[in-house]
Amino acid sequence: METEILRMICAGQGAVNTEDLVYNLFSGDPTMLSEIISNREKFVSCCPNGQPKVVARTRLRLCRVKDCPGTCRALHLCKNFLFSGFCQFTQLRRGCCFSHELTSEHNQRLLRQHELESLSREELCTLLLQSDHTLLPAVSLNPTHDNAP
Repeated sequence: METEILRMICAGQGAVNTEDLVYNLFSGDPTMLSEIISNREKFVSCCPNGQPKVVARTRLRLCRVKDCPGTCRALHLCKNFLFSGFCQFTQLRRGCCFSHELTSEHNQRLLRQHELESLSREELCTLLLQSDHTLLPAVSLNPTHDNAP
């Protein structure tokens, strides 16, 4: 049932109304939902604007080490390829130094360990983006003067 919840949350771009989960997956039995979403490694409950929502998360990360020997506990996957399905570095003579194979033995083992093996690439992207702040671009808090009169 966790997988169905994860899929529904990822389809909702990372968060879904708690009522929608109960209605669509639990036929009005919120106690079963409460048991599942109490797993803090996978779910977080929040209440933005007074609307109860469930957000999915994971501890799985992307490896940042070029030519990693495979001993880490992170996905060996090119960030560009993961998020867009395309990597501009494959067009260069030297190629990309990161893997483009989500189905590699290393990656599949990690996905199974985190119980994420049945998620699509798009669902995995949503989950990783909201779980790992290092995948997002830096946000500048200093105002620019480009639009100054």
